[in-house]
Amino acid sequence: MRLSKFISTSGYASRREADVLIQKGTVIVNSSICTDFSTEVTNEDEVIVENTLLTLLSPRLWMINKPKGFLCTSKDPMGRKTIYELIPDRIPRLISVGRLDLNSEGLLLLTNNGELSRFFELPKNKVERCYLVEILGSLNSKKISLLEKGLNVGGLNYGPIKVNVRKKTKQKFTLELKLREGKNREIRNIASYFDWKVIRLKRTKYGDYTLGNLKEREIVEVKIPELFTYSTR
Repeated sequence: MRLSKFISTSGYASRREADVLIQKGTVIVNSSICTDFSTEVTNEDEVIVENTLLTLLSPRLWMINKPKGFLCTSKDPMGRKTIYELIPDRIPRLISVGRLDLNSEGLLLLTNNGELSRFFELPKNKVERCYLVEILGSLNSKKISLLEKGLNVGGLNYGPIKVNVRKKTKQKFTLELKLREGKNREIRNIASYFDWKVIRLKRTKYGDYTLGNLKEREIVEVKIPELFTYSTR
């Protein structure tokens, strides 16, 4: 398989991050620095990234109930807390499936396999995410209609979102939102467009995986999706 895919599949980094690592010259293949994205490698080759020897492992999947105040990144130049501080040492190196921003909480999937992460995130696979969002502001049928049809915000097109009004008062309401794409800060950007203030944003479901009674900070391993096919080629 191509070098960037090998790095991603190993769980060391996403496909995009792998390309950057290769470009920077931090990848060594069989004792030589490699900057060629098209290089083909197998599990028989020695691939070292940032002094870490990579191997292809069988894909595994975990879910964690992420609390607010943690970033979905392995390193933060500002020294803020990251989700990796919540992962026990007994669990192998993981990457997150998509992200929840610093002030968002709830269900986050983690995997040791970049291709499994890619499976969840690819728009063509139409994996549904479900969120509960508490909002301060005004809600009317026109705004709900725009959400359900899809809208353009700041030049970005957002696809249709299923809307269920869970609770509503004069100045505050709670929406259950279901969407099949995971663009960066999508819900918060749309909320800002409607002049809404997000009080709480919690993901409760991702595909077939549900937060359920999982306690805050708790992490459990779950079965990988049956539709996901794994190949080391």
